[in-house]
Amino acid sequence: MKHLPIIVIMCLVTIACSKEVNQEEYALQAAKAYYDQLVQGNYDAMVEGTWRNDSLPQDYKEQLSLNIQQYLENIQKEHKGINHVEALRAKCDTLKTANDSSIVTAEAFLALCFNDSTREEIVVPMVHNADIWYLR
Repeated sequence: MKHLPIIVIMCLVTIACSKEVNQEEYALQAAKAYYDQLVQGNYDAMVEGTWRNDSLPQDYKEQLSLNIQQYLENIQKEHKGINHVEALRAKCDTLKTANDSSIVTAEAFLALCFNDSTREEIVVPMVHNADIWYLR
């Protein structure tokens, strides 16, 4: 759980070293890294990857983790689980706040490829803060 930001940073460093990328690519790869953790059953990593998770009460974090676990159990019943996650594309936007600062957000499009040979495209809202992309 505490290693997730390190995993995301390693992914981003790998991308940065391989070619010049834009923020959309960073957001897309961060979203994929979070969902790869989900596929591995690391529910707490999803919660820890949520923007402003440090301000959430512990009991709420536990409930979020339980909800994620139940989500995966439903996918297991309906699709025999997730085989892998594909990164498709992302779209960034900048939002102005009330105090005239700006927040960079993104929508990352991923494909969940299920074990029953079906797939589902999902949109993962992301937010950029302190050089890290978080789930929104």
